[in-house]
Amino acid sequence: MGTEDPSVELAGRKIFFLHPLPPIRNVVIDDLIQREYEAYAAGDRIILRRLLKGFPGSVVFVDIDQAIGEKEWESWIREVLNAGDLADIRLGVLTANRSDALQNKYANMLRLPCGYTMIHRDLNITIAQIVNILNANSAKGRRKFLRASVENESQTMANFPLGSQFVSGIIRDISTAGFSCSFAEDPMFPKNSSFSNVQLKLKHTILNVETVILGFREEGNTKTYVSLFTERMSPDSKVKIRKYIQGNLQARMDALMGQP
Repeated sequence: MGTEDPSVELAGRKIFFLHPLPPIRNVVIDDLIQREYEAYAAGDRIILRRLLKGFPGSVVFVDIDQAIGEKEWESWIREVLNAGDLADIRLGVLTANRSDALQNKYANMLRLPCGYTMIHRDLNITIAQIVNILNANSAKGRRKFLRASVENESQTMANFPLGSQFVSGIIRDISTAGFSCSFAEDPMFPKNSSFSNVQLKLKHTILNVETVILGFREEGNTKTYVSLFTERMSPDSKVKIRKYIQGNLQARMDALMGQP
């Protein structure tokens, strides 16, 4: 196992599910996102093998029941485990196969850092097992919130009430803790100023939230204001923000993988 990249401790590990079945993609990954893990679906082992070089410390759960035979998966897994250019990649196996021999091979003989996880009909059991594995591998690092950079998305903006009008800003990044945004004309928001009815447009999702201006950072001639959500933010709004972040991050990863 290679030397761990310092960024992993700070930002956490990317989590990939290789060839996930629809229930894993639509339920398990979504649940992990709601728990603030950075989780992705991947559909090509060759492309993922190449991309992992740029994501040291990643966790990869391989569904050995899909795409190719188990012997071929074993070969691929051994190659990744022994690759000198994959720093601290942590592999685990997902399978519906209850074979004791397979479990012994992957968990005990190959000693996969993320073990051998059975896919149960009750996905809550599978999720609990995966969460335990992720926590044991410090998958979140010191990061508390999953954040997405969205400054190039024209349909993502924030409308602040100012007098009888709204001032529109382009959102630069967002998490369930808050967001940053910039404006065509500086609205001169004072630090600690609060807004009770900020409208967020996250593509096709519109939310009304309460925020407080933490301050701003200067980037050339532009001010980027940092706004924090208040404790009165509804759980439903948090769910919707995480779903938006998930879609954004997965789309960026799909683009790297050359997937539509």
